[in-house]
Amino acid sequence: MSPEKESPQETVSNEAEPQDVSADVINLTKTPIGTIDADVVRLQQSGVEKIEAAEVELQQSGAVQVDARDVNISQGGALVVNGENVHLNDGGVGTLRAKTLTIVDSGVGVAFADTIMSQDSLSGVLVGRQVQGEKIKTSVLLASKIEGEVETTLDTPRAMLAGLTAGVAIGLVLWLGKLITGRRE
Repeated sequence: MSPEKESPQETVSNEAEPQDVSADVINLTKTPIGTIDADVVRLQQSGVEKIEAAEVELQQSGAVQVDARDVNISQGGALVVNGENVHLNDGGVGTLRAKTLTIVDSGVGVAFADTIMSQDSLSGVLVGRQVQGEKIKTSVLLASKIEGEVETTLDTPRAMLAGLTAGVAIGLVLWLGKLITGRRE
């Protein structure tokens, strides 16, 4: 079944094989697609390998890579997202780069943004100029300005203790190894 074309909009549904699609506006429902190049992309319960667009909306959908000016992900996820304004609600992203990032009830592996607003979300690494939130939960936070309570997995005293413990453990292993090999000679 080939996609139904509407000028300048394309709507595709229930495709069995991934394909590449290009149009001004693309709406997908329950469809796997290879690459999308469009001005506006709206996905619902669909999967895409790569999206290049001005505006992207993923609802209960997933993408490997998204490059867009405005990205809105709701109950979905993406491996890599690059955009100016990114809003993530009840979703997940592996690596994210944006000017403005809003994370609500979501998870992010690594995020780089000028301004980050985090609400009830978890992240591995947040790097930004300004980070805001009532309770910011992250493993590592690097920011010029932080507004809100920060809850990190590894704070400064724990990082120092982990480094000291690792150093002692490695030293003991090396010392025991030298001691054991020295007796065999």
